[in-house]
Amino acid sequence: MIDSKSKAISIIRAEHRVLGAVINNIKTMLLEVQAQRMKMDFSLFWAMVYYIDAFPDRLHHPKEDDWLFSRLKQRTQLANSLIDTLQRQHLDEPAALAAIRRDLGNFEAGVPGSLAVLQATIATYADFIWKHLRAEENELLPLAEAHLLASDWDDIAHAFAQNADPLVGSADSEIFDALFHDIVKRTPAPLGLGAA
Repeated sequence: MIDSKSKAISIIRAEHRVLGAVINNIKTMLLEVQAQRMKMDFSLFWAMVYYIDAFPDRLHHPKEDDWLFSRLKQRTQLANSLIDTLQRQHLDEPAALAAIRRDLGNFEAGVPGSLAVLQATIATYADFIWKHLRAEENELLPLAEAHLLASDWDDIAHAFAQNADPLVGSADSEIFDALFHDIVKRTPAPLGLGAA
């Protein structure tokens, strides 16, 4: 049976990978649209933007803040500066996503030059997110592994498992699971399962 620490870290990394995959698909699909190899599907893009906006805000970040970050601060001061930076980034994310929504709206409205602006905004956001996720995985998680107790990991694993476990999950987790699967089905191959 998998231990709580391994389970918690596995869930955190899996959630990071899902968010990263959606962001990378947005970038790649915009390149395909720019090259005129793909028709723009605005409803799919809005769904993807909604996903990368709402999933972290409602499910992922609260679990990090309330369980992983707070427990680590209780066990060591070595992570305080890093946690403060990560939490500031959590707070900065809504403004970055508002810029994406604005630029996607401009592109949908046919504003001249808006595709290039949207691509630049998405690229900036992707860089921001990947740096954030790398800091969590390469700096924060090793500190957590070194300082948290088995009981801490039990609580953290339980909290994160609620995001994915349909028996204990919230209505939000079910909504995001269904939305992600819809995105995958509608995203053209080879990025997703949709028609190329």
